[in-house]
Amino acid sequence: MKTKEEFCIMPPSKFYSTKRYPGLERHECLEGRTGNRNKSIEDGLVIFLPPENHRTGKDSVHLAPKKWLWLKELAEKTWCEYYGKTKEDFRKRYGRNYLQSIKNRFKNSQKLLTPNSFFVNEFVWLWV
Repeated sequence: MKTKEEFCIMPPSKFYSTKRYPGLERHECLEGRTGNRNKSIEDGLVIFLPPENHRTGKDSVHLAPKKWLWLKELAEKTWCEYYGKTKEDFRKRYGRNYLQSIKNRFKNSQKLLTPNSFFVNEFVWLWV
């Protein structure tokens, strides 16, 4: 299966692909009207999903805020590690920090915010 190479620094995961395969759509981990979508593409903060897990399914990333927040948190952590930057550097580039906001948002929750807590089995691909 041929892939279209796109710059991606996101860590490999069974919940998404880091390469574009036929039928998958690119999801920019950071978005917004401030140009964060383009910055996300430039910085490699993209993943690839089938349409039903990206935007059309009832549990798709665009319709499930916890999934999207988890991806933003992972994107911030990955960006800081890959580029050797701080959380403050990330905030300057993207306008806010997601690591802190996620901790505050879910601080009263007994359940840790992990992909296993909200991704369904159909989200797992057979290729790596």
